[in-house]
Amino acid sequence: MARLNVPPTKSSLLRVRDDLRMATEGFSLLDQKREILVMELMRLLERVRVVQREVEQAREKAHATARKAFTRNGFHVMRRIASGIRYPHKTTIRHRVVAGVRLPEITAEHGEFSLQFGLAETDSLVDETMRDYLALVETLGRMAQLENAAWLLARELKKTQRRVNALEQIFIPDFSDTLAYIAETLESKELEAFAILKIVKARRE
Repeated sequence: MARLNVPPTKSSLLRVRDDLRMATEGFSLLDQKREILVMELMRLLERVRVVQREVEQAREKAHATARKAFTRNGFHVMRRIASGIRYPHKTTIRHRVVAGVRLPEITAEHGEFSLQFGLAETDSLVDETMRDYLALVETLGRMAQLENAAWLLARELKKTQRRVNALEQIFIPDFSDTLAYIAETLESKELEAFAILKIVKARRE
């Protein structure tokens, strides 16, 4: 603790008392914010773990289907098919606020596949491959969104923790120590003044 360099006066007493009150209230609010951030971050990290497993499953499924399609149709046919795929989509980004942190939420609206060639050139495995990779891309998108939100929350949690520590370990103890010193000094001066007044009064009598 370090006492503030202020004169031990009544005005200083009032000012430091007000500073201590605001610091205490700020600590309480930041501590609540920290708890909210911790809970939300833990919830997000659990979702990240779940979606990570979904990504691995979707990747394995898409790759397995693609291998079958390549085996049946050949590399050149599959490359020509891939270059002719058209897939309209629309992406919307919104935000939700958690403890003052804006977290992006991405919504994608998908149309239907269209191909620049005849269906006779393809088989069901091609369609299945496209859909499996679309599912993989969508899952990766959810993963990226969750990881980004977790990173934003972790960054805000770190900042909040620093502020909580500063209030708890520096500002509040310093204000408390200074307040006690000023109050003790003023009380001592009042007792001294009262004693002098009694002496003067006794001499006059």
